[in-house]
Amino acid sequence: MKRKFVQIAALFLVLCLVAGNSAFPAEASGAALDDRIIRVGLAYNGYQSRTIDGANLANSTGSGFRLGYFDSSNQFVQLGATEKTAISVVMTRNVGFGTSGGYESYHTALAESAGVVVGCYHLQLPGSYATFEEAQAAAAAYEGGFPAYIGGAFYARIANCASREEALAAQEQYAAQQVQTELAGTSAYGVNVVITGTDTILFQYDDQGKGTGLGIMPDAAGGTENFVTLFNTAAFGRNNNKWYGGFRYERVGGGNLTVVNMVRLGDYLKGVVSAEIGGSWPIEAQKAQAVASRTYTLSNLNRHSSSHFDVCPSTHCHAYSGQASTTSLNVQAVEETAGVTVTYNGKYASCNYYSSNGGATMSAKDVWGSDYPYLQGKADPYETAAGIRNAWSKSWSFSDLTSKLGFADTVSSAKITAYTEFGNPLTIVFYTRSGKSYTMTTAQLVRALSLSSYRYDLGPNGGNKTDSSVGGSSGGGLSVNGSPVSGGAAGMYAVDGAGHTVQVSGNAWVITGSGTSTVEEWSGGSGDTGDDGLYYGTNGSFVISGRGAGHNVGLSQWGAWAMAKQDFTYKEILEFYYTGVTVG
Repeated sequence: MKRKFVQIAALFLVLCLVAGNSAFPAEASGAALDDRIIRVGLAYNGYQSRTIDGANLANSTGSGFRLGYFDSSNQFVQLGATEKTAISVVMTRNVGFGTSGGYESYHTALAESAGVVVGCYHLQLPGSYATFEEAQAAAAAYEGGFPAYIGGAFYARIANCASREEALAAQEQYAAQQVQTELAGTSAYGVNVVITGTDTILFQYDDQGKGTGLGIMPDAAGGTENFVTLFNTAAFGRNNNKWYGGFRYERVGGGNLTVVNMVRLGDYLKGVVSAEIGGSWPIEAQKAQAVASRTYTLSNLNRHSSSHFDVCPSTHCHAYSGQASTTSLNVQAVEETAGVTVTYNGKYASCNYYSSNGGATMSAKDVWGSDYPYLQGKADPYETAAGIRNAWSKSWSFSDLTSKLGFADTVSSAKITAYTEFGNPLTIVFYTRSGKSYTMTTAQLVRALSLSSYRYDLGPNGGNKTDSSVGGSSGGGLSVNGSPVSGGAAGMYAVDGAGHTVQVSGNAWVITGSGTSTVEEWSGGSGDTGDDGLYYGTNGSFVISGRGAGHNVGLSQWGAWAMAKQDFTYKEILEFYYTGVTVG
């Protein structure tokens, strides 16, 4: 189960929610919507990923590859083709073939040591050519020749040199044979297509910073079948996965390779549903996931516009790992809901979802700060009835807790002062040893402490509470003459063994129900919440426990599973979790 945690760029999520409801009116539904090309970043500078020096492609179905670019409408424009079934795309820098950073491909770090090196200096024959085939034919007359597409024109290039001196020496040799050439390189945006594991260049492409990038589609013959390609990016956990569609390789800003899967929305969703909830869940739960993911994607296009793609393959957008684990149920769920979306007042809803809520969802306003009528908190009887708990517990020393919360003084106790009507915390007050108090919203606390969900309580029993009970256990706590003390030992006095009255400092000890402990660390033994409702800790630690996994806003994936098990349709599931929406 993939979790969509609130810790990821909460403000950015709010901005995406706004865009999803003001800038993206719903398109006409229907199967044609699933033919729209979605740009999915696989390797890029950003969340859980990075750019790379080289990437390998191999045919899974089809034979060979088409080479070109994707235009402003994301339509592929073919320039040429190769019958080779295993190719790599590398930067036009010196790169060596081998294993580095966890995967085997071409790396700049191996340029000095590898046995196979693709150099960045070449020689160019005079003139330009009208087509890929003409440039390829001219280059083929010379060893190591290859066609190049530089700034919109075709050229024929020869030689593969790792240094300028080597290229100049080769130029002299050709000149002695009456072959005139000029020293050639590419800009910081150039890429080479090579036969994997060799230094043989098949094609060189340089858009000179125009942002098109090199496009590659499977099947050199240009068939209409839905071919599958193996793409090797083992460093990112997607080693040799199968991918529908094509790929775009761009050196964004002149950097290393950003790799983007250019794929039909329908094919993309098959991989999303598989990665998000697996391949064996009830079909109505899978349909609900497919429709939610379709809508979320359409309402968040260009989310990664700075890297020139729409969505990423992590839980920041959608978990997505191609088609390697896609099952027939995943395919069925997508195809039987083709073109179906969730709308509110004629606009795509931002269909946020998460793993489970532990018994109640949250309103978007209480998590991200903006109010949306279809993202409202509510009790979830379906998770509860199905016994879905996902109980969790986290603990900290009081000094570590203070550091994580950024307080200047050590925390001594805390209290939840407001709840939603469904039992999820809204505000929490922390008291320090000097008597100060700090109020935090639940969203601030969840982010600061990386809590697993928004349904929690202070103390070790939050994950075990019933849905009708809120708050910790009673009894215990540090008290003087029956009155709770929230500031620890600060300002206290005691009578020492000689009968003298002294101010408490350092390692003062008290007798507790379970033995003895220092005043500063005492938690009240097994009774951790005082009569004043303050939580003082548990056995020297500050504990928060709860149920659920994720941000609790919108669709619960486990809730969808539970509803499907009770024979609810995917529309009924979506209409329960998204208030007042239209599904169709």
